[in-house]
Amino acid sequence: MLNKHITSGMLLVALLLLGGCGIPTTPADTIKPPVSEASIQREQMNREFMKLLPNKAQLVVPLQGEEGSDITFGDMDGDGINEAVVVYEEKKGTGRTLKAALFKQSNTQWKKIFEVKGFGYGLDFVGFPDLNHDGSSELALGWSLGAAGNGLDIYELSKDKLELLSKKEYQDNLQLE
Repeated sequence: MLNKHITSGMLLVALLLLGGCGIPTTPADTIKPPVSEASIQREQMNREFMKLLPNKAQLVVPLQGEEGSDITFGDMDGDGINEAVVVYEEKKGTGRTLKAALFKQSNTQWKKIFEVKGFGYGLDFVGFPDLNHDGSSELALGWSLGAAGNGLDIYELSKDKLELLSKKEYQDNLQLE
């Protein structure tokens, strides 16, 4: 008789454990925010560029700029097709290095054409302003230097190579015209 009760109890416990009974989800748990087409495209673009970067690279988002602006586009060579700059952090051993890579699109493929080493602790600004008003955009990279302020590097594209035009310091928000 005791064996029969133990067997019945074990059978009941097994049924409860294997029966899938659990805490039901509430309607609030099943609601997800809508995903925009732009968000989906940005994620696809991020994955595409991450394949072109070194292993374990992490994209760096500028402090100034739009949310989700880890890739910045601008036409530096005046051909009507935007180039892209991606700033990333590369970890090697115990150190880390900031780098900015310039990509050019050929047909539907992106190709890294140039890379520069950054400095400081992070990225403050990335943009493609036409600072010398010659009709071609320059690449402006603002690096966070901590308590020392920020450092601005201005590059020009010449024959698929970035040439440093100027370096200067700035404080607070960068105002480029």
